[in-house]
Formats: sequence, structure tokens, C-alpha cells
Amino acid sequence: MTDEEGRASAVGEHHPPPARVRVPLRTINEVQRELARLYREMRTGRIGAQDGSRLANVLSILSRVIAGSDLEARIAEIEEQMRKRR
Repeated sequence: MTDEEGRASAVGEHHPPPARVRVPLRTINEVQRELARLYREMRTGRIGAQDGSRLANVLSILSRVIAGSDLEARIAEIEEQMRKRR
């Protein structure tokens, strides 16, 4: 294969999009499981370090949002209980 043929095949090559897998990410535990899966895929080379790092960063942000939301709900419940006692 010549360099020109290699470039032509690389340019015209179309890959189907990866299958969408819906992973539940509603709780900290679910996010932890996904982070662990991502780590294993990075260790085996199925996901590159750069892509894996980006995904891990998004998962980390998501875990902080979930934790903040959970804390907010707990505080609201405590405040409601305090109002009922008055």
C-alpha cells in the first residue's frame, strides 16, 4: 500500500458509532461503579488515558453534584422537622 492509498483509506473510512449503553448514574454508588469500570478499561487499554481522564473528570463532577443535592435534601428535611417542633 502506498502512502497515498493509506491516506485515502483513512480519510474515507467510516466507523459506526459505538453502541450506546445507558448506565444509571443517579447515586454516588452508581458513579463509583462506573469509575471503577472506567479504570479497568483504561488499565486494559480499551479506553485511552486521555479519553478516560476526561470521562473520569465528568464522573467526578457528577458525584459532587449528587452529594450536594443529597446534602441539600437532608438539610431541608431537618429544617422541616425543626419547624414542626415549634
